[in-house]
Formats: sequence, C-alpha cells, structure tokens
Amino acid sequence: MGPATATRQRNTLRQHLHILFADLRYGFRTLIAAPAFTVVALLAIALGIGATTAVFSLVNAVLLRSLPYADAQNLVYIWTPNPKLEGTPLEMSPANADYADLRRQSRSYTQLAQFDPITVTYSAAGATTRLNAARVTGNFFKTLGVAPRIGRAISSEDDQPGHGHVAVIGDTLWRSAFNGDARAIGKTIHFGRTEYTVIGVMPPSFVYPHEGDFRYTFYGSKRTEVWIPYALTPAQIADRLGDDGVVVGRLRPGVTLKQAQAEASAIEARSDQLWPAEYRGWTALVVPFVDSSVGAVRTMLWLLLGAVGLVLLIACSNVANLLAARAAARAHEMGLRSALGAERARLVRQMLTEALALAVCGAVLGVFIAYAAVRLVVSLNPGDIPRLAETSLDSRVLLFTLAISVITGFVFGILPALSASRVNLSELMKQGGTRGSTGASNQLRHGLIVAEVALAVILLAGSGLLIRSYLKLQGVDTGFNPSTLGAGLMLDERYDTPQKQLAFFDRVVNEIGRLPGVQAAGATRGLPLGGHGSLTFLEVDGYPNRKNQTVDSWSVTPHYFDAMNIPLLAGRFFAPGDAPGRVFVVDRRFAQVYFRGRNPIGAQIRMGDPGTPWSTIIGVVGDVRHASIEEAPRPAVYSPFSWSNGPNADLAIRWTVPVDQTIPAIRGLLRSMDPALAFTNVRTMGERVDDATARRRFQTVVLAVFAAVALFLALVGLYGLMAYAVKRRTPEIGIRMALGASRGQVLGMVLRQGLGLVVFGLALGLAGALALTRLMGSYLFEVPATDPLTFAVVPVLLVVVATCACLVPGWRATRIDPMSALRYE
Repeated sequence: MGPATATRQRNTLRQHLHILFADLRYGFRTLIAAPAFTVVALLAIALGIGATTAVFSLVNAVLLRSLPYADAQNLVYIWTPNPKLEGTPLEMSPANADYADLRRQSRSYTQLAQFDPITVTYSAAGATTRLNAARVTGNFFKTLGVAPRIGRAISSEDDQPGHGHVAVIGDTLWRSAFNGDARAIGKTIHFGRTEYTVIGVMPPSFVYPHEGDFRYTFYGSKRTEVWIPYALTPAQIADRLGDDGVVVGRLRPGVTLKQAQAEASAIEARSDQLWPAEYRGWTALVVPFVDSSVGAVRTMLWLLLGAVGLVLLIACSNVANLLAARAAARAHEMGLRSALGAERARLVRQMLTEALALAVCGAVLGVFIAYAAVRLVVSLNPGDIPRLAETSLDSRVLLFTLAISVITGFVFGILPALSASRVNLSELMKQGGTRGSTGASNQLRHGLIVAEVALAVILLAGSGLLIRSYLKLQGVDTGFNPSTLGAGLMLDERYDTPQKQLAFFDRVVNEIGRLPGVQAAGATRGLPLGGHGSLTFLEVDGYPNRKNQTVDSWSVTPHYFDAMNIPLLAGRFFAPGDAPGRVFVVDRRFAQVYFRGRNPIGAQIRMGDPGTPWSTIIGVVGDVRHASIEEAPRPAVYSPFSWSNGPNADLAIRWTVPVDQTIPAIRGLLRSMDPALAFTNVRTMGERVDDATARRRFQTVVLAVFAAVALFLALVGLYGLMAYAVKRRTPEIGIRMALGASRGQVLGMVLRQGLGLVVFGLALGLAGALALTRLMGSYLFEVPATDPLTFAVVPVLLVVVATCACLVPGWRATRIDPMSALRYE
C-alpha cells in the first residue's frame, strides 16, 4: 500500500465519521424536538430489550455459562436401571459391587468416581442442625476437575477403612465454624459424635451435589457442605444387595458417548449374572453430566427466550409504526432535501442513524430494567433450577444487549426509512408540500399493528394455558392436610441399635402428642413431596401377579394418618400393638388395582422377598400424592413403624394453635429430651406443596408478565396509530360533521378502522397460537393445548382492551369543531 492510497483511505474514513457525527447531532436534535414521540419510543425499546436481556441472562447463567468443573462436557453419569422393576426411575445408582466392576473393566474413562449423598448432624452455639454431606471415593474431586481453595482434597489413602476421619468442608461452613480462617486446616470438627480433621475448604461455587443435579429426587439436596471418604470395606464392596452410590466418570479424549454406552452395557450384562436370580435385569445408561444438570429446564428457558423474542418483535413493530408516522409527517422535509440533490441512500442513512441512536439509548434504559427484572426473577427462584441464583448482567450479557440493540434499531428503522425516502416530488408539490403520506406508508403502519396484535395473541394464549394449568394444579386433592406441620428428626451415633432408635422415636411421638393444642402426632420414614421413596416387591393373594411386581411402601406410626388427616375408608388404622410385617394398610388406588370387585379387608399380601410370610390388610385409606403433585397416586402400602427404619424420621403434627406457637413448643420439648437432636426442615405441608409447584409457578408468572407487556405495547401502538389517523383526517372529519354526521357516526368510523385491524390480527394470531401452543403440551396439566376456554377468553380480552384504546382517539374526533377543522393544515 502506497502513501497516496493510505492518505485516501484516511480521508475517506474521516469523511464517513464526519457524516456520522453530523447525522447523530441532527438526529438527536429532531428527537429532542419531539419529546412525546421520543419518550414513547424509548419506553417501548427499553421494555423489549430489557425483558430480552433479563431472560438471556437466565439462559446464560443456567445453560451457556460453563459449569464449575474442568471440561464438564467430558463428564457423564452411569446409571443402572432395571426395566423389570415397575415404577423405578432410569436414574438408579449402581450397587457398590457393580461400580467396582465398572471401574475395573472399563477403558473409556480417565477417572470413574462414586459418591453417596447423606446427612450429618452438626452442633454449634447450642443448636444442632442437619448438614447435607457426601461420602466420596478418593478420586471424586480429581474426576470433577476441582480443587480446594485451601488445603487438599480427599485422596485414595484417605478412602480406606479406618483412615476415613478427614473432611473437606464448604465455604459456608468454613466461614460459620472457623470465621474464614485459613488456619482451619488441621483442626477438628464434630459431625454427630464422630471427630473429623479438616483437610480442605472448597470455593463458594462448589456445592456439588445439590438439588437439580439429578431428576431422581431421592438425592435432592439444596447444597452440599461436607465431603468425607467413602472408606468401604472389601465386604461392603462385594455386597451386591448392599448400598449403592452415584457414579460419575470423565471420558477419555476421543471416546464418544455411544462407545462408552456400549462398553458399560457389556460390563453390566456380565455383572447382572452375579446377582440373585430374582433381582436380575440390570442394564447400564450413560448420560452426559450437563444434560442431567440442566436438561429438565433447558426447554423451559428456551421457551421463555422465544416468548420474550415475541415481546421484542412487538416492541420493534411499535417503534417502526411510530417512525413511519413520524416519517410521513416529515415528507415535506424529505422532499426538499431530495429536490436539493440529496440521494435516496443518503436519506435512508440519515433515518437509520436516528433509529440506531434511538435503539442504543433505549438499550441503556433497558439494562436498568433488566437489572431490576433479574433481581425479581431470582427472588422467584423455585429452588430446582441449577445456578439460577448466579444470574447476573456479565460481559456476555451486555455484549448481547449491544448486539440486539443494533439489530433491533436496523429492523425497526429500515422499513420506515425506505418508505420515507421514496419521495414523489410532483405529488408533493400538488399537496403544497405541507402534509400527506403515501398509501404505502399507511399500509406499512396498518400491517405493523396487525403483526403486533397477532404476536400478542400468541403470547396471551400461551400464558393463558399455563395459568389454567396452574389453577388446575392448585385445585388438586393432595390427600393430606396442608396445615399439618412436618419436620425431620435425626439421631446421632449414641442411638446405635435399631431398638434404641425405635424406642426414642416412640417416646418423641408420645410426648409431642401430649403437648397442649396437639390433635395428633405421628412419624414416618418420608413425608409426601419430600423426595423420598421406597419400592418393595409385592404379591397379592388371589390376583394374577406379575414377576417383579412392585409397590410403594411407607412405614408410619399409629397416629400418622390422623396427623396428616388422611381419611379411613374401610377397616381400621394401626394400633400400638400391631406388629411390623404382620398387618398392612393400603390406599384406595391399591384396592382399585388389586381388589376390583373384592373386599380387601382381611385379604393376604406378601411384601419383600418371596420367602417372607403372608400379612393381612386391616384398613383402606385415601390416596396421597407422595412423589409429585402432578403425578397420579400410585398404589401404596403402609406398614407399622419398625426398628428397621434407621436413625432418621419425619414427624407429622396437627395442631389447633398457630404455627409460630407450635414450633417453639416442640423445640423446647426436644431440647429437654436430648439437646443434641437435629430438628430440621420445619415446614407445613402447605409450604411443601408450594415448593413442589414452584417451577410451574415460576414459568407461569414470567410468561404472564411477558404477555402483559406484549399486550401493553400492542395497545400503545394501536392507540398511537388511531391518534395519528384522527389527526390526519381532521379536515375530513370536519367536513363530515359539517354535512350532518353525528358524533356517534364519527366514533363508529374510528372504532371500525381500529377494530378492523384488531380482528385481522386476531385471526392471524389465533391460527399461530393453535399451531405453536401444541409445543407446550409437556408444560400443561389437565388442560389441552387447544383449550376452548383460553381461546375464547383471549379474543374477548383483546377486543375489550383494544376498544378502550380506540375510544380515546374516537372521543377526540367527536369533539372536533367543523369550522376549525376546515382551516386545518
């Protein structure tokens, strides 16, 4: 490149920048000169871009931002489902022996680790709490590719029997127990009655495993704060009927998911032959780690991003309509500039520059709206969307906002710019160069209003279906009393025998039952909607039983049904003398499935292994939704609370006094019985129902807000169009009124014009909604995607509010003075 060429390029760039700055100065002057137009346009842009930025920030935090693990895309879970066992999920953890087989025989992984989420008791400041913890193998942290912020991770040497009394703790526990002191390494901490030496502290971002990592809710923990060695003995590793744990692996470079799946299936097929014959049928399932973490919410977030995209399109249409109306009013200016020699490209550039400046200014306001929206959305966090609490307006989100503002500025600016720059000088001179617009610009503005209405209808229909689903869900009979108080109770190592555990739980239930205001108190292994479950083999006398037939099984104390207000339909409840394994109570669903046309009371069933004794059904109770509010109750069997239930139990207490008096009374009683008891997760059953429906409530509220914004923007656009039309037709209206037209006829004329566009948009929108809402089938509950009520209410609502939007310009048209109108220019 020669000096002359470089000079020419610098001069060209300087000239372009000079023109750009001149266009910007002129554009800002024209925007300031029209404050009403500018404010309305900025509001529409800010709402559209702000909402889009807020939702993109959610998508960025949950789906796009890297997980806090090294090369997370190479991590996988290995599950071992058994299709022969009815009602079991796909996410079944491998038995310890199966994990040992996988680790010994597989060649697809650089690391293969196992962990088991548990709870531990921790006492501090006179209070005992329950912490989420995990037993992990020595390569757990290495598999995930994470390291402690201080200290070291658990090693293979730590993961040996007798060497397991070390712990890695989370950031929250580190700060509360050691005030964030780096000298915590090497100090001791007690979980229950066992002493552990702290060897490492994890960074704040690492709380794995936590709720949302698995769809298998038995492993649902809000966040993990303690990691201790698995330290299995050789006998525990060899026991296929013993414990199990979640298996996570890191694929070797070049190994595909398909190859890993084939290898795992072959290994599990061989391991399956080592199981007792009645338990065989295990298979292997290799699932990407990222898919398990975010797969359940990925579709929902993309749906919300698509919905907010429609809001942004409506905002663009709105601003384009305003610019088209403004361009029509500037026809004289464009004509004069064209007559003075301005090329059409130069006029288009000027108007596009104004549109882009408007878009960027609106985006700045939109960032503030997005910030407030993100704070609101995070406050609505249902708790089971991974990393939603980490949502922020980071650099990626701000770059997205800048890009979307430039794109939207071009989108809503190009059509009005092209329309306004198409000047017919002879026609302009005939009109006296004072006012008027081409028919093309009118068609453009009308078309934009139709598009806005159609998009608003789609959003309203979608949000209407979700609202209907949520209302249906709220009306579901859960089978229990929402005011019943539930809580978890965890014993420490002092209660080291099943007999001690059972005796203490019996004492707790009896003592609580004697407190003033208590109607009933009971205990169970797992309260409804608590993420617990228990499947047991079932055989029913006189029924054509299937192989590997299973049923939900719950262990409860005699007054549990009364405490939960579960009705007795036939027979009787448990009595204190009923022996575990000898009598059972079944629910209505069980009776319908296995005793159709027969009386279940007195019938014989066998639970567990084929060699167990037959037992008698003594009662039938109402159905309870244990696993989910949205899933129909499965057949369930209740057995008397027994010594085999372990050191954990959930209490159910029905009171006649307020909850704020209930909880202190229980805490005081338990403290007097044993100050070291961990009494946690204290909530009413109604609060548990709210938690179970939180994700549906979240998506319903967010989509409803978007629909409301879309409706508002569409109506603002319709109002602006009709106000402009009335102003433009002032002489015509004056002449009509001078010739005898009544105010009602003038009002009807305005309403017909506005509602005609609305009806056309409604027709297009309903057609689009009928097609698109079918994609929402998985998000609906007992409501069809073509719900007649929703598709009847949406048009009525839109017509009513559109009529209100047209009435104000129509009323102004009826107040026009014919004499003044004839002088209008």
